[in-house]
Amino acid sequence: MSPTRGDGATAVLLMGYGSPEGPEELPDYLAEVIHRRPTQAMVEEYRRRYALIGGSPQRRILESLREKLERRLRTVRPGLPVYLGVKHWKPNVTDVVPKIVRDGFDRIIAIPLSPYASTWILEPYRATLEAGRAASPRPPRLDLRTAWHLDPNLIRYWSTAIRSELDRVQDPSTVVLLSAHSLPRRMEEKGDPYPGILAETAGAIARAGALKRWMFTYQSPGNTTEPWLGPDITERIEEAKAQGSASALVASFGFIFDHLEVLYDLDIVVREFAEEHGVRYQRVPMPNDADDIVEALTNVALEKEGGRG
Repeated sequence: MSPTRGDGATAVLLMGYGSPEGPEELPDYLAEVIHRRPTQAMVEEYRRRYALIGGSPQRRILESLREKLERRLRTVRPGLPVYLGVKHWKPNVTDVVPKIVRDGFDRIIAIPLSPYASTWILEPYRATLEAGRAASPRPPRLDLRTAWHLDPNLIRYWSTAIRSELDRVQDPSTVVLLSAHSLPRRMEEKGDPYPGILAETAGAIARAGALKRWMFTYQSPGNTTEPWLGPDITERIEEAKAQGSASALVASFGFIFDHLEVLYDLDIVVREFAEEHGVRYQRVPMPNDADDIVEALTNVALEKEGGRG
């Protein structure tokens, strides 16, 4: 990408989680995520997981999403380039922010690739943005755009994709499990709005898709001794079976793109659990760089930029 200064010296920064590009990067990547050196056992376990899913597709997906968003914005707001940064690993937000400033932009519209305005999710992004501003040759204005969980394009993607999978499966007993990443229960006790935001989004998807058999659930709790939000997806599968469902269709709407928590936690661990309990496991494809997500991000980027595209 060769950005050019324009449109009031504003640029867009998409921010993702980040992932290692290969097994040799895992020790340093894990150290950045957990803030200490990982044990060799942890490194080997994650090497096993990434090998099972064929490596992380995250960087490829995010770069494609960045390119598509930049092309879309070019049609409605020329001179608004799109950069990509991640909070863990490379290209790190703390390095990308100074690059944007050096390229001649003094205002950054920063969009996390999670539509949910949770303190747990957003604070690390705020911290990396501030670190990037502190490292810049001059401090840019930062405009953090959050809470796009009800964008009609996002809801349309999930409702349409779910209906398509239900039509393909042709099993009236199928229960749709609308799944999102769990958080430590203490975050809810501290007033984090995440559970309410997820319930609102799940309800909007269910209404748009005219879903009759569906449940909201959490997935991927951390490997810690403290309690995490539930019910867990394995509990929901057991509940669905008890209610007569022979098939579970998982829609991991808490995420935007394929990564370890989808390709390993769901497609390997949860699939195995479901099949052991006599329930057929299926999953709705993730949005990744779908046109609906590009349109949603266009709306977010242009929210205070003279209207929507």
